[in-house]
Amino acid sequence: MTTVYGPLRFMMDEFMKNAGERGKEILTFLYPPVRMYEDNGELVIEADMPGFPKKEIKVVANKFSMEISASRKTEKELNLYMDQRPDNVRKTIKLPVELDTDKPYTAKYSDGVLTIRAAIKGLRTLKVE
Repeated sequence: MTTVYGPLRFMMDEFMKNAGERGKEILTFLYPPVRMYEDNGELVIEADMPGFPKKEIKVVANKFSMEISASRKTEKELNLYMDQRPDNVRKTIKLPVELDTDKPYTAKYSDGVLTIRAAIKGLRTLKVE
């Protein structure tokens, strides 16, 4: 069995302590995972955001991008052993189509999933006869 001494052990402990925080920062960048598709002339974006209160979720949309941000508060009095859940998230999504800003957008939050629907500009569905 190998024993780690003094400064080396301290450096390893500090590295592991900071690894959790760096992991949280990476999650903040990648989170929330999204799914984007077209449905009946609308662009639909689904973002998995469990644990965020609905009132703390904000969506800002324009023609070619959408920004989703949210925050939550964690209890500071806990005897916390591990925390990998980000408290704040912000994701900007570049859209593959132009949104029709003259039509209303909708956003619903249910069971931890945020669903945004927005009309696509210039998209027409043809009836096949």
